[in-house]
Amino acid sequence: MGKIVCFANNKGGVGKTTTAVALGYAWARMGKKVLFVDLDSQANLTAMVSPLAPDEHEASIRDAFLDKNQFKIEHAADHVDLVPSELSLSNFDRDTASVTGREYLLLDLLKPVKSKYDFIIIDCPPALGLITYNALIASDNLVMVATPDGLAYQGMVMVANLYADVKSNPRLNPDLVLSGVIISKYERNKLSDMYVEKIKSEMGDAFIEPVLTKATKIAQAGSFNQNIYDYDPSGKVTKQYLEIAKTLGKRVSGRKL
Repeated sequence: MGKIVCFANNKGGVGKTTTAVALGYAWARMGKKVLFVDLDSQANLTAMVSPLAPDEHEASIRDAFLDKNQFKIEHAADHVDLVPSELSLSNFDRDTASVTGREYLLLDLLKPVKSKYDFIIIDCPPALGLITYNALIASDNLVMVATPDGLAYQGMVMVANLYADVKSNPRLNPDLVLSGVIISKYERNKLSDMYVEKIKSEMGDAFIEPVLTKATKIAQAGSFNQNIYDYDPSGKVTKQYLEIAKTLGKRVSGRKL
């Protein structure tokens, strides 16, 4: 049985989507079958993973939420599949206002396909609304990504509080595990070092090393619709992603990758 892993922070611009994509592709390169599920209406993950233009997708996750028969999985690359997103997903709360049990919509969609994948990666929006709530309820594991600064730290704490609420409720997801806290876009200075130590101290065993160094080639790879392993195979941050992928993969799956 595969594992469902959601990536979250209430603050945008922290490298969450980039990290989710990089780790997913790392696992795929290790021979694992990966499904990306884009829950962000900005659809940045979709653009990074899919070679298709926005209007070429047969159906999006928003379509599936409104009609489960529209749940379409696209093939993106070797060992990599995708459920794309679109801008209209931003209307999720309004679109599902009359749906009973709408916090379980994602769980109901993913449960039938879970056994087909080693890892299902959910990219949450930078908000703590009903969509992120769906992600936490559907997932086995939560990974929080943050830059080493005050706003990203606060956003991470807000996700941690939501995680505690979901885990403490036996009707939601008491088996959810906080499996990783990842620092991205690190630049050595006193403020960054302070927040790295603060997060490491507060998150304990969930903290994953190494911290990810800020690198322009990460953004460049995404702009050229390439994964970082093809674009900069010998780069410092590429090696850091691979190391994190091995650590997190073992935590999530319970076995060495």
